[in-house]
Parts: sequence; C-alpha cells; structure tokens
Amino acid sequence: MPQLDGKARAELPDSAFAYVDSRGRRRLPINDEAHVRNALARFNQTSFEDEAARDRARTRLLRAAKKYGIVPIGFMTGQLRSQSRQAAAGQAVIELGGIGTPEQLEARLRTVLGDPTLSVLYWSESVGAYLDGTGQAAALPGETDTRTATLLDRFGQPMTALVHDRAVLKDPDLARSVTAAVRLAIENQWMHSEIQARASEARTLPTGFVTFLFSDIEDSTGLVQRLGERYERFLGEVRRLLRAAIAATGGREVEVRADEMFAVFEQAKAGVEAAVAIQRNVLARSWPDRLPVRIRIGLHAGQPTLTDTGYLGLAVHTASRICFASHGGQILLSRAVVEAVAGAPPAGIRFKDLGQHQFHGLPAPEALFQVEADDLPATFPPPRTFAASAAAT
Repeated sequence: MPQLDGKARAELPDSAFAYVDSRGRRRLPINDEAHVRNALARFNQTSFEDEAARDRARTRLLRAAKKYGIVPIGFMTGQLRSQSRQAAAGQAVIELGGIGTPEQLEARLRTVLGDPTLSVLYWSESVGAYLDGTGQAAALPGETDTRTATLLDRFGQPMTALVHDRAVLKDPDLARSVTAAVRLAIENQWMHSEIQARASEARTLPTGFVTFLFSDIEDSTGLVQRLGERYERFLGEVRRLLRAAIAATGGREVEVRADEMFAVFEQAKAGVEAAVAIQRNVLARSWPDRLPVRIRIGLHAGQPTLTDTGYLGLAVHTASRICFASHGGQILLSRAVVEAVAGAPPAGIRFKDLGQHQFHGLPAPEALFQVEADDLPATFPPPRTFAASAAAT
C-alpha cells in the first residue's frame, strides 16, 4: 500500500477519510482500495469520540468497500464479535458493581473476556508491588511476553493491574467498558471495607448521656480564595490543632467533613475544656499571611442513639445548630451542658446567659450560654438564630 506523505494527505478532501472528529482531525483514509482494506483492518483499534461517531465512520467505510468491490466478511464478523463483547462488558459494569470479593471479580472478568488465565493484581503501598489474590508479590509481563497488563490508577496512584492475553483488550471501546467495570467493582470493595471499619469504630463510641462538640471555620470560602493551593495544608494544620485539644481532654472524634469537625465527650466538663483550648490555641498560633482564623464552636449534651453509622437523634441536630449560631472565636453552650458542669466548672471559666433562641427544625426554643474567660474575646453579635428573647447582658 503506497504511504501517504503529509502533503498528499493534506490535499485529500474530508470525504477521503472514514473518520473526521469534531476538531477536524482526519483518520482512516479510504482514498483507494489499499487504504480501504487497511482501514477495515484498523477500525477496531481506532478511538472514537462517541458511539455516533463510530457508526458514521463505519457507514463511510462500508460504502467505500462497496465502491471498490470489497466484501468485508472478516470486518463484519469482527464488528459483530466486538458488539457482542461490548454488550457483555456493559452488563459487567452493572454486575461487577455488586461483586464483593477479588476472587469473584477475577472469575467474572475471565468469563466476559474469554481469557481463562486473566488475573487481577492489587497494588500494595507498603510492599511497593502488585499482589495476587493470595497476597504474594507478582511481576508484570514484559514487552516481549505473550501477555500484557492494563493498569488502573486512583487519584494518580497505582490501584490495580489486569494481566491478560494481548488480544483481549485491543478494541478501545471494549477496554474502556471493562476498565470502568473493574474500577466500579474495586471502589465498591473499598467502600464496603471503609463502612465496615467505620461501623467497628462507631461501636466503641461512648453511649448514654454525652456531650457533643461541633466546630467549623468562619469564612472558609474567603480563606480558600486567599490561600488558593495552600488551603489544603492550612486545613490540615487546623484539624491537627482541633484533634490535639479533643484528645487531650479525653474526647473522641466522630466525623470530619471539609472545615467541620464533630466530637463527643463522656463528661461535659471535658467538652468545655476542649472548646476553650481550641480557641486559645487558635489565638496563639501564627497563620499564613497573618490571616484572621476564627473557629465557631457549639456544644450540647443529651442521650442520642448510637448505630453502626454513628450517632442519631435530636441531641446531634441541636449541637450542630448551636455551632451554626455561633460566631468566629465564640463558644456557645446549651443549658444541658451548663447544668452538667454545675458544681465543678473548669477553672477560670464563666457562662454568660444569652437567653432563649429558636432554631430551625427544633421543636422548642433553646437557652444559649456563652463561654467567657479572661484571655478569650467576649463581645460578639447576637447568635445567628431565628429569634431571641430576654437576652442577658
């Protein structure tokens, strides 16, 4: 087949190509009989933008074959086989999502792809190698081997390797379907493991009458805009500060989400001490660009329900609402917390009565109190609630 040099290719019209993508890039030349035969052979190795583009290219190619008297039996057989495998792979995307073990995943892929020796390897960060189903390190095939490896990553890090016959995933569309199915199955495996781990951790959380602490960063959006790529490191520093104060007073971290943190304490006094320590440490810390970093904190005590997924109940919602009502640098408490520490308040700590406040979604107004200490800010706007009455001064 005569080769098309750059000049000759540029002089050909778009109609001389089976596939012209949305950017005008032209592939699979069909300007003569030799190139049509070549395009028929390379069709399944070509990546198309979508299925509609593939169909258009197939139609152009078959018309060109008819023009030159070519009967593309092999091509049509291959297309039927490819579509059959595509359908099986598409079904696998659905089925593999529910597969729970590596062995089941490997067995299903062997059936779908018709490769009885296909193996699924998993990357181990600690070992620095891919491991097989028995946990043994496994080497990937070399360039001259009859088998090859399709590698999948997660957030730029190695995740899985599919070791298979070289002919199995030559079709780009089939490869995309299969790798999507594998990725879904493995993500589900990890999610299941994470859920199980969280359930085990949740079962060890304190029960009965406990104190909840919610915190978040005031104007976190503004900090994101000002710090840009440095915000992630900044957030990590804030989390370490909060975790240290919570752990030092015997608390337990329940959940962290973005700039929010949720913790629980068996004793109300310990929760108040943690809140005060957090505000003191934030004030004493030097922050990037001398930015004003202010933490909002709310505490409430009650008797929630503990499930495998964490705490449920009105006490959780109340603590969250109180945190939202606070301002940066402020600590707000419910009456339940104040009463729980009555008779043995933390040294140097006072509670200022802010009156009754109605919260969205709560059945009755809640009495709010502000924690005061000589080394903490004391003046704040009214709590961010629907209404306030009889606010104390």
